[in-house]
Amino acid sequence: MAKGWLQVFTRIHEVPVARKIYIALFGMFLYTLFIHWSTRERFVQHPALDESGGIAVSLLIGVLLVLRTNSAYDRWWEGRKLWGQLVNDTRNLALKFNAFVNPDPEEARHLRDCLAGFAIALKEHLRSGLKLNSLRGFENRVEDPVHVPAFISHDLYLLLKSWRQKERIDGFEMMQLDTHMKALMDICGACERIRSTPIALSYRAVLRQGIGLYLIFHPWLVTPELGLWAVPVNLITTYFLVGLELIAECIEEPFGKGDDNLPLDQICENIAKSLDEILGSTTSDTAFESALDSDAAATIRTEEE
Repeated sequence: MAKGWLQVFTRIHEVPVARKIYIALFGMFLYTLFIHWSTRERFVQHPALDESGGIAVSLLIGVLLVLRTNSAYDRWWEGRKLWGQLVNDTRNLALKFNAFVNPDPEEARHLRDCLAGFAIALKEHLRSGLKLNSLRGFENRVEDPVHVPAFISHDLYLLLKSWRQKERIDGFEMMQLDTHMKALMDICGACERIRSTPIALSYRAVLRQGIGLYLIFHPWLVTPELGLWAVPVNLITTYFLVGLELIAECIEEPFGKGDDNLPLDQICENIAKSLDEILGSTTSDTAFESALDSDAAATIRTEEE
């Protein structure tokens, strides 16, 4: 247990927002030294303020920051649950395709490409978007849809319809498959809602202004009383106030590429590997290459040759 606590402090530099926090801490260190020097030399008179007022402001900032962090974490956790549901639904679809249809190798390859491609398309759709023909299995498609996940979902529905018309599945089996097919676009819509509905700008702006003003004026209350001991006090205060705000700023947009965002690349790779196991794979590295961009995949193939 003691070793675990020691690692918390010795590996603090590995925290993704650490660099930004260090800048704020360095600024507060110099600011506190300036206040200590100016009040000691009596260049600036210590403001005669009631300490109870400072405590009240501290509590107010703390409550607002907790609400801010909770609202940001709720968005991050909802996104994680949605992508966990996507993993389950793609696996269930693959298992039911195998059980109901028993697809031939070509159909199995197409199903794997569609389901793995949907996950990758959704990931990129939530970031900066991508072209349909950049996905594995869709290189020869001439269509250029704006909403690639919806296009892939439509392809799957057309395949499902053709199976029903050929009586390869009955009405009950089609209903079983449709439950998971519908879930794909439900997940897509929920993720789009999170991305397109940021936390209110006024709320974030007022809180940041409050934190900034607090960090400007509060050191003037404690530094003359504590002397140089105010340095660690002010640094700890700055660390938590600035750190929590930076973390909230990062996780409120959970689909980015930062270390505190959701590991969507890893999730897509896991989905592709699961589909390879369920539907079969023609190459050992299909799942891995499907989660990479085209340049990285080309490099791997060149090295193998």
